[in-house]
Amino acid sequence: MNQVTQLFFDPLALVTLTVAAFAIGAWFYHRLGKVPVLQPVLIAIFILVLLLKVSGLSYDRYWTGTTALHFLLGPAIVALAVPLYENLRKASSVIVPVMGMLFLAGAWVTGSALLLGLLFHLDRLMLISLTTKSVTVPIALGIAEKIGGAAPLTIIGVFTTGMTGIMITPTLLRWARVKDPVVQGFTLGLTSHAFGVITAVEFGTEAVAFASLGMVLMGCASAVLVPAIFRLI
Repeated sequence: MNQVTQLFFDPLALVTLTVAAFAIGAWFYHRLGKVPVLQPVLIAIFILVLLLKVSGLSYDRYWTGTTALHFLLGPAIVALAVPLYENLRKASSVIVPVMGMLFLAGAWVTGSALLLGLLFHLDRLMLISLTTKSVTVPIALGIAEKIGGAAPLTIIGVFTTGMTGIMITPTLLRWARVKDPVVQGFTLGLTSHAFGVITAVEFGTEAVAFASLGMVLMGCASAVLVPAIFRLI
């Protein structure tokens, strides 16, 4: 094994490559005018898949080598509470419409997923991955574990929904001429969970706060309601 290939098996090198891949994706995204389909995460994934293919490194080895990044995910999620705290008064003033929208959005997301699954006669594992698709990964995995879901299908469902959401939702918001950062952020958080929170940065700190709120509330509601629904069907 030559020294260049051996670098791909070093944990520090893997972390560095992962961060560098995202930085390259972010550079292209901003350089090319923030084209929705050129999301930094998506570009980073293509770069990393290519590197793993060329180096021959297995995904399991890559996952183990980037444990440091997994550890940082928790503090990063907790840090999202900071902009929400800074906008606590604003959040309190709109709690009634926020909860109303949460109820409608949650019912639509879960109900439409179940309806599509039953309509196309999907098996239970696929159905579970659909119902947890609009919830951030840690919560989605917890829900899937309770109702007998498969982790890989759950992750694919969450990732696909998040990526699709951040590619489509900002465009729809512009077409609808929605300029209120509260609505922009909350919509992104409900539809695209953590990906939506990252995208909300482009709309300002207030949008980030409400994207975080939308992601958390959607996760909590799904954690309670989805297992209850699956006990009934």
